[in-house]
Amino acid sequence: MIKVIRQGVYYMDGRLVKESEAFMTSDKKETAEKNTVTYGILSAHSKSMGETLALKPDAAIFYRQTDVLRTLDFLGMKEFPVPTYLFEGLFDCDFLRSAAEKWGGVSVPDASENAFACEQVAKSGGVLLDTDGISCGALGAMCFCGNGGDLLRLFTKGSADEPRRELLAVFLKGKLRKGVGPTDVALAISQALEKGGNFAEGKYLEVFGAGVSGLSMDFRNAIDSTLDCGQVSTVWMTDGKTQEYFENHLRATDFRALAPVQPAYYDGAVVVDLSDIEPMIGVNGAISTVEEFLKTAPEEYRKDGKVFLGSTAIEYEAATYETMAEVAEILRGKKIGACACSWLPYSKSVTMALSEGGYLNALLGAGVNFNDLLDAQAGLVGKDANFCGERDARLDARTIAASLANGGYLTSALGLDYPKRVKKYKFDPAPYLSRVISYLGKPQKGALAYDEEITPLPAFPPLPESLELSVDGEEGDLAVLIDDPEEYAWSYAIEDRERGTFAALAKKFPEKLRAHLIDWGILPLVYEKFTFKEGDILRLENIAELVKAGEERIVAKVVGKRRTKDIVLTIGKLSEEERTILLAGGKNNLVRKK
Repeated sequence: MIKVIRQGVYYMDGRLVKESEAFMTSDKKETAEKNTVTYGILSAHSKSMGETLALKPDAAIFYRQTDVLRTLDFLGMKEFPVPTYLFEGLFDCDFLRSAAEKWGGVSVPDASENAFACEQVAKSGGVLLDTDGISCGALGAMCFCGNGGDLLRLFTKGSADEPRRELLAVFLKGKLRKGVGPTDVALAISQALEKGGNFAEGKYLEVFGAGVSGLSMDFRNAIDSTLDCGQVSTVWMTDGKTQEYFENHLRATDFRALAPVQPAYYDGAVVVDLSDIEPMIGVNGAISTVEEFLKTAPEEYRKDGKVFLGSTAIEYEAATYETMAEVAEILRGKKIGACACSWLPYSKSVTMALSEGGYLNALLGAGVNFNDLLDAQAGLVGKDANFCGERDARLDARTIAASLANGGYLTSALGLDYPKRVKKYKFDPAPYLSRVISYLGKPQKGALAYDEEITPLPAFPPLPESLELSVDGEEGDLAVLIDDPEEYAWSYAIEDRERGTFAALAKKFPEKLRAHLIDWGILPLVYEKFTFKEGDILRLENIAELVKAGEERIVAKVVGKRRTKDIVLTIGKLSEEERTILLAGGKNNLVRKK
């Protein structure tokens, strides 16, 4: 069904050839590395193609990143350097709207970031930076998920740093069978890649091959947005169907034909025969076909001897027009009874088209609940299916519909008898035109609408000569103890700094977090065989002099209620720029001064 090639490959003569069998010279390999779609996009958006890329995206999209905006206001930014879209989510936010107005951005209320990006922003050959993991790869755009620190670097430096990564080819061939959907394809690819270690972790994926032409754009978008195998970004080849998508969404000039030039080199490959893929299911991290699961599922998943599907939800990433139209045809004239099924529309334009085509009535008539973003926040999104209301599972919408039509018992949709041909989708921009407010190219330079919850960012004090810090204290000069550096969000650094934090303590700091803490004037201190207690006092004598001298190890004194002990903390090697930032109390102070 799916073959994973864990070595370099060349795309040549319309097929993939292992590097060991291609007999390419080093100079030809270097040329072939530049023949990929991915290289073409990245090289067009970065000044150089070294180990670290300085990417200048075509647009930035972020969700309620108020701390970024407070910081930009503190720094005195005049205008967004790239088109910037600010999503309010469920809540009316005068602050976000005022930021869009002040700096020439776009205010987007109550809409799905992923759908909006695909329908209104992404373009073939483009790059997007976002904070919520959107994916527009099927349109030929590369999306990078960054944190607030990445956005700040973009807005202050004009580019965002991105490590150069390995590239895998995802080669599609064959044609999907009736009843097999996008989530099935995504799960099948993830299952293959996870065997023997996740081969796609931290890499780019490039999707192409003869099998792409047999997939509609709805299918491609749904596969792309639901494929989660640890990849950093995904991009697809584009064709006539992609061009038609842009034309239908009134953005014909945003289309570009993209395909790898032969020979093209990749660091590995995934060969997918779409005709072999069956309905899939993912439960508690384990992926199998629905048929395999029906045979092997434990009793805890069964009711009356059969695997029973309890409450279900079809999330917006997979709830595209064609998917929901097929679900409507499967459920037309049927009743789902006691089983609860909710769906979150991909976009309001999709909902309008489903209504005009008669599909919405079929869904509601069968008992499917219509949910807006408010319901999604209550926990419906992200839980495709719950067995007996207890276990989460990932299933394609067609299998969910087939199961509901069968009294709630898990049923494969493969070969299911239903009208698969659906009415052609016509995009209506009215929902966006009526709600989205654009100030692109028209910054008003007014004041931000601060309130009691969102206040101006203060200036932070420089690093004192010595520090006496309360570990995880409530007030005064503080040291924050980070038990799980992977879960410490970038925004916590700002919040902690505002509370008076000068140092962070952890067993280990990921490189990106360490750099971010330094940017905010927080010392990243690594400790080893020691147990801190809440309320301990951490004394750092002559700390400013030690940082200025570039000392990598610092002797500190910990004073507790019943103990006093000298310990060694490691700050690691500091560059001259990092030393300057820490001594100044954070990069903000330096940038504002400049």
